[in-house]
Amino acid sequence: MARPSDTGRFDIVVIGAGPAGLTAGMYCARQGLATAVVAGEVGGQAGWAGKIDNYLGWQAITGPELVAAFRSHVAQFGVACYEGRLVNAIVPEGEGFDVFTREGDTLHAWALIVATGKAPNRLAVPGETEFIGRGVSYCATCDAPFFADLDVAVIGPGESAADAALQLAAIGARVTLMTKRPLKAPEVLRGKLEAEQHISVQEGATVTRIVGEDSVTGVEFTTGDGEEVLPAAGVFIETGAIAAADFTAGLVEVNEEGEIVVDRRCATSHPGIYAAGDVTDGLGKQVIIAAGEGARAAVAAGKDLKRR
Repeated sequence: MARPSDTGRFDIVVIGAGPAGLTAGMYCARQGLATAVVAGEVGGQAGWAGKIDNYLGWQAITGPELVAAFRSHVAQFGVACYEGRLVNAIVPEGEGFDVFTREGDTLHAWALIVATGKAPNRLAVPGETEFIGRGVSYCATCDAPFFADLDVAVIGPGESAADAALQLAAIGARVTLMTKRPLKAPEVLRGKLEAEQHISVQEGATVTRIVGEDSVTGVEFTTGDGEEVLPAAGVFIETGAIAAADFTAGLVEVNEEGEIVVDRRCATSHPGIYAAGDVTDGLGKQVIIAAGEGARAAVAAGKDLKRR
């Protein structure tokens, strides 16, 4: 992607550089709009994936490889990339916006697309970071098919953990659902868990380490009976996620989970601000969905700017 502009003035600034942000940047630039992408890291969570086989056109590709392809593609369109910058404030200014980063940059744009994704809550135990993409996953919808007929652990206290366990069991995985506190899930889900012979629930379990060599081989945990090791080829961490857009506080409507509320055009409640990908209240946190929403937000923002 292109070097940052000396003037810092653009038609559109895209905040975030995962699949949604990069696609939005490309679509904006292809409309002839001066476009910048601002992000701490290019790729976002997609770059963590050990293998992706549900992005159309790629039967099997790693997350880093897909992100490299995204980066190369966007670079063809002259999008200015402010990489390694974190936005900490956006301020309406006249008919546009001033965007401020923690690193001291000030950018001005007539429209914004927020595509900062979600940050999964971490267990913060040894082995977690080391095995991301090599057995550790934060998305059963994305990665469950890679663990068919294998032993896996799902870690989490609530409904998302129960859903993940059922998804995994449906493709033949043998699942241990582990939670430190009593499981909080609707009765209908609890009934399904109890009826599924490939799922066991381990309450009162505190995970202390994820172990392995080239990939995950097990989970160390403690209970009232002492320390144990659960053999597992995969660990699905379902402890929630935080929408990463604190800098929009007070500007756009958000739901109870902190996700930005958007309409079918990816427009937010504030004129001139659009949002796409996992940071929104849209259904399905997937690479292909995020990319599609990035394109939609860019098309909508471009049309609105041309009308102005």
